[in-house]
Amino acid sequence: MRYIKVFLLVLIFFIVMMFFVQNQASFADPVVLTLDLLVIEPIQTIPLPLYSVMLICFALGAFIVLLMLMWDRVTLSSRVMAARRRANAFEKKLNKVETELNSLTTKYSESENKLKAELDATQKRLDSVLRASDPE
Repeated sequence: MRYIKVFLLVLIFFIVMMFFVQNQASFADPVVLTLDLLVIEPIQTIPLPLYSVMLICFALGAFIVLLMLMWDRVTLSSRVMAARRRANAFEKKLNKVETELNSLTTKYSESENKLKAELDATQKRLDSVLRASDPE
């Protein structure tokens, strides 16, 4: 895919260069740009060759597109950082809940073992009292 992109870029560059070479005389014609705001008197530029106007417009458009792409990149980076912070906060909460769960599980098993021991001790006392009261 990368080679196809490079090939297409070279092809487009070749076609554009051929266009410029074949129309070089037309692109050298001077052009005067005028700005008429109706409030102030019209502003005119000095006569510029058409190819310089085209290059200036291309450079200005490329700069504007670059600014827009950078803005999108900055916005996306800030959203990613916010999502990472949120994920870290959720991981901390998860670790805290897991620690509490382990603590409660340990307390539960200790309480269960203690209750079993008390139940066994009570059962033995009950058996001994029943044997002692049994008049055989």
